[in-house]
Amino acid sequence: MKLDVQVSGKTVAQLYRERDEYVLKYLPGTDPAHFVSLTMPVREEPWRWPRDLHPFFRQNLPEGYLLNIIREVFGPLLDGTDLSLLAVVGGAGIGRVTVTTEGGQPGAEMEPLQIETLLKADNTTEHFASLVRRYARASISGMVPKFIAPDSPSNGQADPLGKPTLRTSRHIIKGSDDSTPYLGFNEFYSLRVLERLDVVPVARARMSDDGRVLVVERFDVDADGVPTHGLEDACGLLGLPPHEKYATTTEKVLNATRAYLPPAQARRQLEQFGWHLLLNYVVRNADCHAKNIALHYTSLADVGYSPVYDVVTTQAYPRYANNPPGLPVDGRQTWVAGKTLERFFNTRLGVPPRRYAEMVERLCESAVEVGNEVIEAARNEPRWHVVAKQMVHAWNEGMSSLRGPKKSVVFRGLDAAIAAAGFSAPEPPESARTEIGRSELLAPRRKP
Repeated sequence: MKLDVQVSGKTVAQLYRERDEYVLKYLPGTDPAHFVSLTMPVREEPWRWPRDLHPFFRQNLPEGYLLNIIREVFGPLLDGTDLSLLAVVGGAGIGRVTVTTEGGQPGAEMEPLQIETLLKADNTTEHFASLVRRYARASISGMVPKFIAPDSPSNGQADPLGKPTLRTSRHIIKGSDDSTPYLGFNEFYSLRVLERLDVVPVARARMSDDGRVLVVERFDVDADGVPTHGLEDACGLLGLPPHEKYATTTEKVLNATRAYLPPAQARRQLEQFGWHLLLNYVVRNADCHAKNIALHYTSLADVGYSPVYDVVTTQAYPRYANNPPGLPVDGRQTWVAGKTLERFFNTRLGVPPRRYAEMVERLCESAVEVGNEVIEAARNEPRWHVVAKQMVHAWNEGMSSLRGPKKSVVFRGLDAAIAAAGFSAPEPPESARTEIGRSELLAPRRKP
């Protein structure tokens, strides 16, 4: 089997298996600007990878829930290899690169989705599962239930491009599952802690009325849904398969990504990396792994970190409440980082201690403001009460750990708001015995 590889709709290479290797071979005369990956620039010699697909092509392959649905629906088209899976889903996905069967066209014929209707629907587990099944033929990674689908034109007019196969969804639609109820509510407000500061790009998102679904605006396409940017996560840049996304360190992720940053932009981009890292500590997001940090580019001269995405207060769910940060910093994988983070910022990111302290305090102040929004939202909608309570308790702990005991006394936290809301103590973490069958969404627990 040979697959055609397109960049922005133009076929530039072929991908195939040759004995025990996978091969990417650029077509003669391919423009160097039409590189498939930062790690595989245009050249005459083919790019070979032993045994498995090149990491770039594996980065957006479906995982978990979506992968099981695809196997169910498209089983006869799959031969057990990632190459056949890519042949099924590669024509529609994230980024400017698409992959099709030889001679095929990018894009997939799927029924348009009314986003506004979805936001107001009763998004039960069964209802969302039916949507995932309907829109399964797309390349998107992640363990939680999610999909991408073409949007219905809001004005009722035909596709303005006249080429529906080149137009894709402008949104990623993410649902909840039984182990992470009201995940849309959780992620919406977790992202908002950084978004409201307006210091770095953050993925724009809307929450459904029932709090179960999050509709995320894609940042790799334009207003018409046409891909404009390449996207490569740190897992692929490190040469790791997706299932090893936790098998690295923050330092290695930083080194793998900063190597492609244009020197003129490096200082600003490294501070963006820092904001993202600190946000995870404030909101207690244990799920920031190598696939959730990515580069975003239009050319080699225009490479930067993508807008911050996939941030969830994992500590809000008792099943995962004991999980440490997804990636260690300076060999330490703990929420009580002491001076470790400050030292990392100073020596690795070039952010001096005074600026680091300012960043911490701005995020903590924002967490207090958004925490009050979370409490108010739960007051108006009782079914969010438990997840809201868990979130604000987790944020309070996150702020205290970053500030240290002395500063926590001086600066504002969420204690008064939690007491005024009448919230009880957080639910205790579940015991380690619940790890059997646990979701791969989250980082593994530390060994005692």
